[in-house]
Amino acid sequence: MIGEPPTLDMHWTTAVITQQIMWHVYETLYTYDKNYAPIPLLAEGHTVSDKGRRYTITLRRGVRFHTGKEMRAPDVVASLGRWGLVSTIGKALWKDVEGVEARDPYTVVIRLREPSGSLIFGLGRPSNGAAIYPREVVEAAGDGQIKDYVGTGPFRFVEHKSDRYIKVARFKDYAARAEPADGYGGKRTAYVDEILFLPVPDVAVRVAGTETGEYHFAQQLKQDQYEHLKSVAAVRPGVVKPSGWVGAVLNFREGPMTNKKLRQAMQAALDMEPVMAAAIGNKDFYRLDPALYSPEQGLWHSDAAAAFYNQRDKDKARRLLKEAGYTGQPIRWLTTREYEQMYKSALVAAQQLEEIGMKIDLQVVDWATLVQRRNKPDAFDVFSTFFNFTADPALHTSVQCAFPGWWCTHDKERVLSELTRESDPRKRRALIDTLQTLFYEDVGRIKFGDYFSLNVSRQELRGFRPSPDLFFWNAWLTR
Repeated sequence: MIGEPPTLDMHWTTAVITQQIMWHVYETLYTYDKNYAPIPLLAEGHTVSDKGRRYTITLRRGVRFHTGKEMRAPDVVASLGRWGLVSTIGKALWKDVEGVEARDPYTVVIRLREPSGSLIFGLGRPSNGAAIYPREVVEAAGDGQIKDYVGTGPFRFVEHKSDRYIKVARFKDYAARAEPADGYGGKRTAYVDEILFLPVPDVAVRVAGTETGEYHFAQQLKQDQYEHLKSVAAVRPGVVKPSGWVGAVLNFREGPMTNKKLRQAMQAALDMEPVMAAAIGNKDFYRLDPALYSPEQGLWHSDAAAAFYNQRDKDKARRLLKEAGYTGQPIRWLTTREYEQMYKSALVAAQQLEEIGMKIDLQVVDWATLVQRRNKPDAFDVFSTFFNFTADPALHTSVQCAFPGWWCTHDKERVLSELTRESDPRKRRALIDTLQTLFYEDVGRIKFGDYFSLNVSRQELRGFRPSPDLFFWNAWLTR
């Protein structure tokens, strides 16, 4: 892996590395099939009543936590209640949740103020997902992070040695679904005895270690290594398309970026081709596209407000800087070398912004530190990140008010609320056009471009397939 996760609590962070590791341990009521439609996982199914405002979810029986205790409705109620309070996605959905209750040991009822087109998508989302923990673990955490990493997944947590490894092992009493594997759903089988997730920040070491057999898999490689990896008989390169988009998040709560003219100046100045070329290298692994949602998502892909993307207009940017009253104060930009595309895109973007007269203080830290600092409004003005592929447009992290950066305008929240409730695809598309226009007019974030990830696995690792969300159940090793 690229480094250490900032936490092992899936409710607590949108950092994808936490999800990639810990959803082997934790599970959600729903997950996604190969077409990214929600399907039951810990749930048996659900019914909708009261004009779309009441969801009655039936739980699977015989599902056990890694402690041996059977999962029941009070565990689900406690977990969903906490997720709605602390998770970025949970907060977005829970605005319309009136209550969650256990009707009986295997039935949970969610009461909504308004119908929702996003609830089941949200309950199936992997990143920052609605993981089901034992009730006692939730209660012991109180207002803090969970301390006991207990789930229902095919692997149980064993040990975390900081900067060395996180170890999970096969859970012998795992209650797998009976259906054939389908996307992230269906039958999950832990074929391997254990998995060691190793933090290896140096990408060259990750590649070399996989080629020699020290590692079976390595993530987040430089895309210009693709041709080389195809020539190495012992390994198999994997391309994840779509993966997400690379960008910069601006601080709306405190500091210079609260000035809309200053945000607009940054957006006007940037030339995205050299930014993405530096970040990714191989042109086959990136594209310039203004849309918040990828072309692979069909109807959700929009060209609204495209004129505000990749403007490359330094004169306009200088004029906006003057209107903003900018006097050369340093702009603190957090980035990390652990994700190469973040560091290199920030480096080139910073150079372009300095050409128009902005002073960029590029602060390079490890990923875990960046994730910690971005939660403190007084600790940054801009930070680098990427936003992963998300199946439901209303739940995309880039548009959430609770995500660090805190883009929380009245108009955006109104449109996002309507998008969350709407289930008609054509009406959703119209709302997406409006949301994307607000994104560019207000400079909610700055999108550089879409990227496709490169990873590599050993030939003896079978059953593994590249996907936007990394997983190793249903994968095995040949001898």
